[in-house]
Amino acid sequence: LYSFEMAGRRVSPLLVIAVAACGLWMLPRTFVPPMPASDRVTTSSQGAPSMEDASKLSALAATLAVPQAAEARLPDEFVAFAPIVDVLPILPVFFLLLAFLWQASVGFR
Repeated sequence: LYSFEMAGRRVSPLLVIAVAACGLWMLPRTFVPPMPASDRVTTSSQGAPSMEDASKLSALAATLAVPQAAEARLPDEFVAFAPIVDVLPILPVFFLLLAFLWQASVGFR
């Protein structure tokens, strides 16, 4: 019915070279160099833990807290809504299925 041909677009070699040059110019600024060993914070004179130890401790605490979060209880005022809360995570799947049902009803136009 309609036959339109798109005009062929040629990319200028100068543009390609300019983009490559900008990329190579920005490449060294992309990565952060590691800190020298003399600047790293280890333990202070008082024996406080370093940042690395603190991050390991927080990761361990988060790992230990995950099972407790899965068994969390609703406050007493909201216990009546527990069946609704149990269904809420499934709702996005229902919306996805509804989208497919809608497309099937209109013939996947």
